[in-house]
Amino acid sequence: MMTDRDVWMKAGAILAEHGAMTADYIIDQISDAIGDRVAVEDWRRVAAAVDAISDAQSRGAN
Repeated sequence: MMTDRDVWMKAGAILAEHGAMTADYIIDQISDAIGDRVAVEDWRRVAAAVDAISDAQSRGAN
């Protein structure tokens, strides 16, 4: 299982690399992880972190 720090680092790196296509990338990763409950939970946490980062960035732009 990923640490909280690992989750946030991965989320930031994914956003930086994939931008608007981040959701598609995460869906692909979760699809590959099906059957591995730990991996699915890790990716769920990464997706939540991506949402939090995106929300904070959009609020900062106002």
